[in-house]
Parts: sequence; structure tokens; C-alpha cells
Amino acid sequence: MNIKDELISVLEIAEINFLMSFKEVKPELVTKQIMETTNHISWIVGHCVLNFDRCVSIYTNEQLLTKDESEFYIYGLAKQDVKDHSLPFAKLIDIHIELTNKLFKIFEKLDVSKFDEIPHEQAKGKLSDIIKSMALHIMGHTGQIVLIRRMLDDPFWSFITGVAKENRQELRKEWVSWWEENKQLYQ
Repeated sequence: MNIKDELISVLEIAEINFLMSFKEVKPELVTKQIMETTNHISWIVGHCVLNFDRCVSIYTNEQLLTKDESEFYIYGLAKQDVKDHSLPFAKLIDIHIELTNKLFKIFEKLDVSKFDEIPHEQAKGKLSDIIKSMALHIMGHTGQIVLIRRMLDDPFWSFITGVAKENRQELRKEWVSWWEENKQLYQ
């Protein structure tokens, strides 16, 4: 396996764990805050969507989130300084799926040498470093979602799965099926 395949695999592993972290979450819990200073699951998902949106925009020159929506999901801004431009959970998930489908197709088409280059003049490092950073970022937030669900007494399967490609593909197929059957509950 070359570096391109390894990097795509690492990001796929992070992404399937992210999706699985909120599979079957009770709809009323996606916007429930466990503490005043803690973001809820829906905000965390929006924050991760923003990360993917920015990466895809390097290659497409367009973003799916508006400027206001992007600012709402940026970490570090005081919430009182940002107008609520949150999106419904179902919309966030649909945007996430659209972005990741685009991003993985883009990465698959790139020559392996591109992963050792800076993809854009505003990029903060080589593509390989950006992908590793994205995977770590997504896994960190996956852990937050897992912890929030446990604190809200809404536990689920243990996470860190999908290491084998066949397993990831099967999990994603099951997840997409679950989402299509249940997304109306999260409108």
C-alpha cells in the first residue's frame, strides 16, 4: 500500500468512527448540552462539517456552508459574539455525506506525488499533513460525542472500528441505510 492509500485509509477510518458515534442517538439529545460550557453533539458535527467543507474548497473553490454558518461552527469564538446560524442536524449530516463523498473522490484521482505537496497557497502544510490533522481532529470529536452520549445515558457500541477496508465499507453501507430510514426524526 502506498502513502496515498494509507492516508485515505486513515481518514476513512476516522470518518466511519465519526458517523458511528452518533448512529441511533436519540433525536432529542443532539442539541442537549451536558454543561453550559460544553458544545452539544449537533454543534460538534457542524464543526467537523466545516473542517471537511474547507478541505473540499481547496479543490473546488466553493463551500457548502455560508459565511455565517461557518462562523457559527468555528471553535474559539465566544458564543455571545456569534449569531445562531445553526443548521438542523439532518441538514448537517447530508452536507457531511456530500462533502466526504466529494473529498474521497478527489483524493482517489490525485497522483500519489500530490500528497507530498502543499495543495494551495493558503494551505497549512503538505496534503499528507492536512489529512493526518483532519483524521486526528475528527477522532478527537468522535471521542467527545462518545463521552456526551455516555453522560446522557445513551451509550452505544464501543468505538474504534473499521480498520479493515471491507469492515469500513460494510459499516458505511449499514450506516447509510440507517440514516435513510431515520433522518426524518432529526429534521
